[in-house]
Amino acid sequence: MKKNKDIFSLPSEWISEESKQIVESCREIVEKEIFPVRDVLDEDWKDHKIYDKLLRKLMLDFEWQCAPWPKEYGGFELDTITYCLCLEEMDRGDSGLATAADCGNWAFLPILAPKPNEVLIKKFAPIACQTEKLFVGCAAITDERSGSDVENIDGTHGKYVATTAVLDGDEWVINGHKLWPTNSGGVADLFAVFCTTNPGVEDDDSFAIIYVPADTPGVKQGDPYQKAGMSGDKNGDVWFENVRVPKENRANPIPGDDAIAARLFMNAGNIGASAQSLGIMRNCYELVKEWCDKRVVGGKLLKEHSIAAATLADIAMMIEVCRSDTYMKARMMDNPEPYGIDPAGKEFLAKTRANKLFVTDQMTILINKAMDLMGSHGYAREGHIEKHWRDSKIISLWMGGRNLAKLDVARYFYDCKTF
Repeated sequence: MKKNKDIFSLPSEWISEESKQIVESCREIVEKEIFPVRDVLDEDWKDHKIYDKLLRKLMLDFEWQCAPWPKEYGGFELDTITYCLCLEEMDRGDSGLATAADCGNWAFLPILAPKPNEVLIKKFAPIACQTEKLFVGCAAITDERSGSDVENIDGTHGKYVATTAVLDGDEWVINGHKLWPTNSGGVADLFAVFCTTNPGVEDDDSFAIIYVPADTPGVKQGDPYQKAGMSGDKNGDVWFENVRVPKENRANPIPGDDAIAARLFMNAGNIGASAQSLGIMRNCYELVKEWCDKRVVGGKLLKEHSIAAATLADIAMMIEVCRSDTYMKARMMDNPEPYGIDPAGKEFLAKTRANKLFVTDQMTILINKAMDLMGSHGYAREGHIEKHWRDSKIISLWMGGRNLAKLDVARYFYDCKTF
């Protein structure tokens, strides 16, 4: 596929020249390394022979695993806007790979913000901020039976979290069964385990995020599930059976602060999910534009037919509007003071939930429009649209599901009290 210039609106005054260079470097990797093998990636869902090489390209050669860490430890400390622009580029190539790379870093957010844990930063940053060995995180959130209960911080306050952590001297003893986490199945080096210190109690103080190295005795991982898409994102079962880790491995030592960190984690994840969706939308635009620039129907190019042009206009419109709101939210996260926003607060959670819901809805509509316009070619693997069609659906479902997102929006904007 030929290289397409990014023509959609961005707040250029918020993007430094250094950031533009970083994004362009990411774009080059995607177009040189991912696009040429995209046709065969779905068959690699279990073994990850190709995906592992691509993940190393992003995490080590591009040094993506250094992205979130403080500069004094050799990290890049990327701002949210630059981070999201890179996610867009990765998702243009392959959403599953982008998810693995993103979540490989995202899992560490609770020890970086809103209250940096210097003990854990000193412990893990030197391992991450090198380019010789992969250091991949996994946010182990969803319990086997709980669905979105773990992500529903403001509705359940940890009451239904089934994975437990009991303090025994200077060690946490963790027991539980997590399902679906990205980078399970042998990819991750470190788990951020969402758990409770007081089962069945509705209390933010009992909510905990504890870091567990993947090779700790008692950690067991199952095989990855085969899904409709997202082959680059391994999801399986993870069991923790009397797993012991140091007391210092809790993301935030003060009770209650892990719940605050979890809200920030969700807010960042919502914005990141929108950026990933934008990457898919942009590539669908590129694919459909290339098709309509060549396809001749009734003696003239397809794009010159008014009914097709109207559909093409819808596609461009969706990207323009979604991109504007997504980078507004990214700006608010990086610079909360002018907006009176707490990046870990309920107001911002509602606003990022609304953004993610809207953008993922528009992504689904856009892909369907592109496939309708391209017909059988859009449905065929050679057209690549069908891959985005399969990969994209889960983005609208993760982060607690669509209905939880709507509840969080209603809680803030309408001051709802009973759910």
